[in-house]
Amino acid sequence: MKFKAVIFDFGNVIINIDIPRTFQAFSNLTGKKQAAIEKLITEGQLFRRYESGQFTDIEFREIVRQTVGFPLSDLEVDKAWNALLLDIPKERIELLKEIRKKYPIYLLSNTNNIHIEASNNYLKKTFGFKHLDELFDQLFLSYEIGMWKPDTEIYHYVLDSLNLRPHEVLFLDDNQKNIESAKGLGMQTILVEHPTSINEYCKTIF
Repeated sequence: MKFKAVIFDFGNVIINIDIPRTFQAFSNLTGKKQAAIEKLITEGQLFRRYESGQFTDIEFREIVRQTVGFPLSDLEVDKAWNALLLDIPKERIELLKEIRKKYPIYLLSNTNNIHIEASNNYLKKTFGFKHLDELFDQLFLSYEIGMWKPDTEIYHYVLDSLNLRPHEVLFLDDNQKNIESAKGLGMQTILVEHPTSINEYCKTIF
């Protein structure tokens, strides 16, 4: 593989996540079945709408209350929403540091402000980093740029911002559709499949 930069997804590539934990957390708070909560959130496209910057944190919390049909407090919404966030293994942090010595590295994530704030708090408490941007040369966060993977416009935006051609980039993501979209543009890609970690994928590349 020959490339000039490496782009990482965040969820289940850098940070471990478990989305059903959020559905279960809202189920516990509302008394409604987990499957019913999942259906409401999925049909309402809450992840895509919030993570593509369609509404603010305040608006999002109100939409959650309307969607699940329960008068949750802001704290309850945030805690349940963040329930899907797990841990970042130390060896992944060390891997990023090592790769960054050789190549610029970037983060491209479908995410939202509530999750990023929680992740920053976790990083500070666990590793002493104040913000994710200390680990990467630049962050491309869907809610900030108003685009969402696997839509091709987000990859064009990143490539244009970095002044790179598709084949000059190595992109790691855990979502097949995201990988296919990036590969269709000519980017070099690695599909990160659980339980294999990025450390295993990267040890023969860098």
